[in-house]
Amino acid sequence: MGTPVLILGDSGAGKSYSLRNFNPDDCLLIQCIPKLLPFRHKGTWKVHGKPDANGEPQRGNVFRTDDWADVEDKIQRMVMSKTRKILIIDDFQVVMQHENMIRAYQTGYTKFTEMADHVWRIITAATHLPDDVRVYFLAHTEESEGKVRMKTAGKMLNEKLTPEGYFSIVLRAIKKDGKHVFLIKGDDNDTAKAPPDLFPDQTEMDNDLFAVDQAICNFMSEGDI
Repeated sequence: MGTPVLILGDSGAGKSYSLRNFNPDDCLLIQCIPKLLPFRHKGTWKVHGKPDANGEPQRGNVFRTDDWADVEDKIQRMVMSKTRKILIIDDFQVVMQHENMIRAYQTGYTKFTEMADHVWRIITAATHLPDDVRVYFLAHTEESEGKVRMKTAGKMLNEKLTPEGYFSIVLRAIKKDGKHVFLIKGDDNDTAKAPPDLFPDQTEMDNDLFAVDQAICNFMSEGDI
């Protein structure tokens, strides 16, 4: 099965910056909010469909969409990729928030159940990919009942779904002593977690998602997550 990984952090905590050491040729990036990448990069990140120098729509590895069905479809299409084994979904919480805004005038609780189902389908699609595919979900945080968790679209959706429960690896991007780091293991009020042998004797690390990816690949080569 594919390996879904959840990266949580406030705006400005370094989630997008953590992509800086990836080779773009190995990746597909879904941006739920169109934005510039916050680093100079080797290789080429190209926005798919953007006009090239000749005015023709270019083929690229960066897709901009906040539609849950489109995100699910792009995850499923990863099975056809022979060279790209890394999919990154940036600002994943926007999928829920924008659908919630679109459906703001719908009454009743059914829409919250449907939105929870859409998120569940996206995450589940990642687990159905081949074993060598890694899917990184980058999302904002919120504090709910004293616990730091993934930001959703409100209390009604929180009651339907606990996204962190579908991931065996949840890292939290934070600023500490002026540096961006990944929190690997927090206290009882934090959802950060990882298999003990994935990052042995570490509670935090530099926010380098490429280094995380290498650690996961090495761990998978030794046994299943």
